[in-house]
Amino acid sequence: MQKFINSIAAGSGSPVAGASVQVNVYPGGTPATIYSDNGVTVTANPLTTDSNGAFSFYAADGHYQLVISGANIQTQTINDILLVDHLPSDLPTTLPASAGVIWNNGGTLSIS
Repeated sequence: MQKFINSIAAGSGSPVAGASVQVNVYPGGTPATIYSDNGVTVTANPLTTDSNGAFSFYAADGHYQLVISGANIQTQTINDILLVDHLPSDLPTTLPASAGVIWNNGGTLSIS
């Protein structure tokens, strides 16, 4: 699972609030399952950018496509965004019982 964070800005650099961001599986274009946290809570797809033009989601490792649309903007498609969790798969994902053990704390390396 990996978090993707980005924002949408107009050519002038001002943020684009309220834009729609559809996250699709690439190739294929079918809507992807996305999450608001590290793989627990499914969130709406498409997303809507906030007042700063920002958006974020979590998704399983893989290739994705973003389709960005909205009022007064030209629809844009960004293909083949690769999300990869760079943490070793054998790291524990829960707090280890003993001190000094490295673990995967929601995508961040932590030491117990």
